[in-house]
This record gives sequence, structure tokens and C-alpha cells, in this order.
Amino acid sequence: MDFSAANIKAACAKRGLIPPEHVVEQLVTALDAEKHVILTGPPGTGKTTLAYITAEIAQKAMMGTGYLPTTASSEWTTYETVGGFQPTADGLIFRPGLFVEAIMSGAWLIIDELNRANFDRAFGPFFTVLSGSPVVLPYKRAGQSKPLSIAPQGTEAPPDTDVLRVPASWRIIATMNMLDKNLLFDMSYALMRRFTFIEVGCPPTEVYEQLLPGPAKIVTSLLPLRDIKDLGPAIYIDAGKYVTRRAKDGITKSRALYEVLYAYFLPQFEGMADEDATALFRIVEPLLDPPEIAEARRSISEVLGVELVA
Repeated sequence: MDFSAANIKAACAKRGLIPPEHVVEQLVTALDAEKHVILTGPPGTGKTTLAYITAEIAQKAMMGTGYLPTTASSEWTTYETVGGFQPTADGLIFRPGLFVEAIMSGAWLIIDELNRANFDRAFGPFFTVLSGSPVVLPYKRAGQSKPLSIAPQGTEAPPDTDVLRVPASWRIIATMNMLDKNLLFDMSYALMRRFTFIEVGCPPTEVYEQLLPGPAKIVTSLLPLRDIKDLGPAIYIDAGKYVTRRAKDGITKSRALYEVLYAYFLPQFEGMADEDATALFRIVEPLLDPPEIAEARRSISEVLGVELVA
């Protein structure tokens, strides 16, 4: 199997993922151009799933051994990413971090929610590797007498080192919530220019309707919430699965909509202003019966910490 947009799209279709137009072509082009990629976009647009599928197709195309998935954390330092000494019964040994482990195994590195990391602190000496230059680490691998170095393909290995070569086809695909795009300015320019940024936006309304058949169709009543905040299909799909199951209990449409509003949608609106919360309430109010209207008014105020405007 070749590494192509057509094969990635076919794999996406099997999983019910419909990426926006041109996104897959952009992704393939960037990766073919030897760039690492950061996928940005609203929550629920399938960024992580698209990253996994892309790495799986790359594996079938003999470009890697699979992928190593991880989620970034504000606690990340170079110990988690590059590695460091770990005490054992035999003394201190070098424990590879996520990046080194992925390179050693030939697996692509998939980093979810990269915006959570303190970028400069977490990447450390890996900046040099991403720029295409070798770096010598202050560690020795077990059984080795020379310090470990990491060298991209085509570069001269540092002398007198235990060289770990970065495969020419090795890539990082990271995801970043577009709602945290202001955090891009926390990334140093040195890091930003080592990645290609690709936006994974929301598809047209008809795609949402296509993904919500049968009992799940009632969740389309909540599509106007996207006028307040862009929400990807995954949130609606999850809500649709819940509604489909609850339909077996014979509950009313009003009750089902209120339950998914509370369970799936309200958490997405954290931090919104009173006026926007009021607009949200005005959208759902006509869809609900009096008992659920009262619950919606209370829960929107309490969960979002707002005061609904009369």
C-alpha cells in the first residue's frame, strides 16, 4: 500500500471520519516534504483519529513500524521526552524518553493536546534534532561506553558517540485545540518553524446530519449551538450514541436532549460570558418541556457560573 491521500481517506471512511476538503492532501504533502505536523482545530473534529489513521497507512507503506501515542502534559520536562537517569538495583541507568523511544523503535510519535506542554522546557535538545542537526546527550545506554547521540539521516555522526539514527521517514504528528491557539505565541519561533500547521475545521451541516441517523437524529436539534461556539462532529456523534441507547428506556425527546446537553455540550462552553450563556439557553428552551426548561436554566447557571440575562 502506498502512502497517499486516497488510502488515508478510504481508511477514514471506514471509521466514520469525514475530514474537511483538502485537509488530507495537505497532510500527505507536508509529511512527504519531510515536515512534522501540528493539526489544529475545534474540539471534536477528529484530529487525533486522523493522526492515528495517517500513521497506520504510513506503517503499511513501510514508512514506520506503527505509532507511539501520548498526551502532552504541563509537567513534561526533557526527562519525559528525551530521557534521563533512573535508579535501579544495579545503579543509575539511562531511561529513554518518549521521543528517543519512538526513534529507537521506528514508530511515529503522535502527541495529543500539545498545547498542554511547556514547549521549550519539554523539547530541550530535541530542537537541534528537529532542525536536522545531530545532538550529543549526556547519557550512555546500557552496555555502551560512549555517550548517546541522535543524528538525522544524511548528517555526519558526532565522533566517539553511540549513534542513534533518526529514520528518514520518521515523523511527529501533534494535535492542538484551536480554542487554545493563543498558546501558539508561547511556542518559540524555533519550535514553530519545525512544524507545518494544518487546520482541521468542522464539516458542513449536512455531514453532521449524515452522521446522526435513526434515534440519534434528534441531536441535530442542537446544531444551532455551533453558532455560539464551533463544535466538531465527534461531540454530536457521542451524544447521538447516548440518545440511541436512552431511547430504549422510552424517555421523551425533551428529557433526552436535556441529558445530552448537560453531559456532552455544557462542558464545552466553560468560561463563556453571561450574554452567550443566555443565547445558549434561548436555543435549547423551545426544544424542552417545562420540567427540563427549569433544569436547563439551573444547570447552565451553575455549571458555567453565569447569570442568565432576562
